[in-house]
Amino acid sequence: MRDVFPIAAPPSLVALTKPLADNLSLSTLPIHAHEVLFAFCLYTFICTVVSPFLSTRVDYIASRYRALNKRTKISWDVHVVSFFQSIIICSISLYVILFDEERRTWRETGRWEERVWGYGGLTGLCQSFALGYFLWDFVMCTWRVDIFGLGMLAHAVSAVSVFALGYVCASPHLSHTNG
Repeated sequence: MRDVFPIAAPPSLVALTKPLADNLSLSTLPIHAHEVLFAFCLYTFICTVVSPFLSTRVDYIASRYRALNKRTKISWDVHVVSFFQSIIICSISLYVILFDEERRTWRETGRWEERVWGYGGLTGLCQSFALGYFLWDFVMCTWRVDIFGLGMLAHAVSAVSVFALGYVCASPHLSHTNG
């Protein structure tokens, strides 16, 4: 299945990320780097604009949100981003499970390598939105370690590492591009 993201990977961003990706054996990262960047920006927008906007407009929440101190508002906004991220990832994942015919063929007998190492554009998109979130989370935990603590920073580092590994494609015959 082709990548369904409506914006093609900018060649300059592909060229910029390719040396790092090659060095770390993350072969499909360059064709999804723009999606990771988009997701990172989306989660930042949700945290800085959407959450404060909604939290001051919903009657039940507004008076409570306005009364929170700065530290607790930041924590609230981060939790709102986590909520939106879970909706986004679950929606993409369900779409992949229900409608991605390419992924469905990986379940056939004798295709275990594709189930482990296979790549499809839609699964790459899901991976990108997850990595974009965990990069955003890493930045937030680094910037506000005073709020979230070293444990959450360690969690963010681990999550970025694990989700970045999703761009490893063990065999060139299993890797499919947007083309």
